[in-house]
Amino acid sequence: MHLNKRALGFASGILCGAVWFLLIATTLLFGWFEDVVTLLGPLHPGYALTWGGAIWMAFLHLVGGYIIGYVFAWLYNKNVK
Repeated sequence: MHLNKRALGFASGILCGAVWFLLIATTLLFGWFEDVVTLLGPLHPGYALTWGGAIWMAFLHLVGGYIIGYVFAWLYNKNVK
């Protein structure tokens, strides 16, 4: 069985982007997960604990998640018989 590279890339990218957007949104709205966001956020370029920063982080993780999912499916398809 082969994996669809684009489908896995989009699925993982959307999931990663949505998780980071919701993580920052809940931090802004309720103050939850503030320690996680302040610990991991500065590791990303252009990070800001604002609504614009939430959109930027969602975009970054959408792209990064797509690349990781695509490469994973590509490697899996190369090694499966």
